Amino acid sequence: MVSIREAVLIEGVVRGNNLEARCTVRAVKVSLPKLDIWEYVAAEITQAPSELPIGTYYVSFEGRRIRVHKTARGWTSEQG
Repeated sequence: MVSIREAVLIEGVVRGNNLEARCTVRAVKVSLPKLDIWEYVAAEITQAPSELPIGTYYVSFEGRRIRVHKTARGWTSEQG
């Protein structure tokens, strides 16, 4: 069975430190077209408000939720 991998941009919501903001998530989507199923194997925040303070957050998108960290160098995720 052939799988298809593609990079996609998805709207998400980042929450933490009593804050909530919209963001853009870049994810790798792996699809099995014949079975009409897919999963995200990696995700990271590519755009979020710059005024969010450094710290730990959760980003939600497409029914998924992953833990992310904002650092002085940008965003990192615990998945992928």
